Amino acid sequence: MNTLKAAVMRAALAAQELGRRLVAELRNRGDRGSGVVETIIIVAGFAGLAFVVYMAVSSKVHGWINKIPGSTGP
Repeated sequence: MNTLKAAVMRAALAAQELGRRLVAELRNRGDRGSGVVETIIIVAGFAGLAFVVYMAVSSKVHGWINKIPGSTGP
């Protein structure tokens, strides 16, 4: 039973040490903010594309509405 406890203790300490190493490695990464910047650029690009599509569709819809007789008022 003593060897089983020792083996469990060694496994637990190894897992704890691995966790500490992973945390230290993540802290030392130099590109931690690059994902945020890339996401902002992608979102801004899609927002610009959505605005262009909106403007194109909006002008088409207004053109169709203006072709309807009586759509400009009495």
